[in-house]
Amino acid sequence: MIRRRSFSIAGLTGGLASMARAAPERTYRICGVELPPLIMATPYGATGVVADIAAQAFQRAGLRAVVEVLPWARGFAALKTGDCDALIPTIRSAEREALFDFPAEPIYRSEMSLFAQSGKLPTAFSGKLADLQAYSFVRLKGALVAPEFDKAVVEGRLHCEEAVSFGAALRMVDAGRVDFAAVPRLAGLQIIAAEGLGTRLTVLEPSLHQQHFYVAFARKPDLASVRQQVDEQLRRMAADGAAQAIEDDYRRRKWMPPAPRKP
Repeated sequence: MIRRRSFSIAGLTGGLASMARAAPERTYRICGVELPPLIMATPYGATGVVADIAAQAFQRAGLRAVVEVLPWARGFAALKTGDCDALIPTIRSAEREALFDFPAEPIYRSEMSLFAQSGKLPTAFSGKLADLQAYSFVRLKGALVAPEFDKAVVEGRLHCEEAVSFGAALRMVDAGRVDFAAVPRLAGLQIIAAEGLGTRLTVLEPSLHQQHFYVAFARKPDLASVRQQVDEQLRRMAADGAAQAIEDDYRRRKWMPPAPRKP
């Protein structure tokens, strides 16, 4: 009897170990805001420069992840509640750093620009918002644009409405409801090309700001090591050219505007 019981316990222990080994690998859920050509929803899943960089960083860290494209407000709320593990792309701020954890390495660096009707560009723009205080603006709801711009909106020095998407913001400019849409440069160029607005809308030069985009992680104890691993891979991808290669591939396939010519 004793021998039989020992075999039974051994069998149970072996079975539990086997079940542990067979436990499915965790899949990390990344929410991404629709931002072509950086993040795009397709019938085959999320794609785009930032979506692909995030996927490769997780893969290089030996982690499984899936990117789900959601409206910004829903993705932000899901990250706050912990319903998703990460959000892309996100701009760091003191308010957001109090809620989420961020890697040190940005996932992408984006030019933040203003788009206007082609026939209504100001005669002179030095890149300073003081030149544009008499105009009206629109930005993505809940989004940050550039430090000076965001501060001016909060202080009431700029009149800025909000839109549910970057496409909606650009259509407000096309309809004459506001003068300028504050949109990431590549996204704005992609949207006006896709919607046939290329002859009616144009980008104002110079850009407002080069904004660093980040992966924001939900503040969960089990994600601390994940953030560190992804941070390391993002640094390596920036150093070894893997991140740039992803962007170059999209340009070759004409899924994003050509790179600006160097002076």
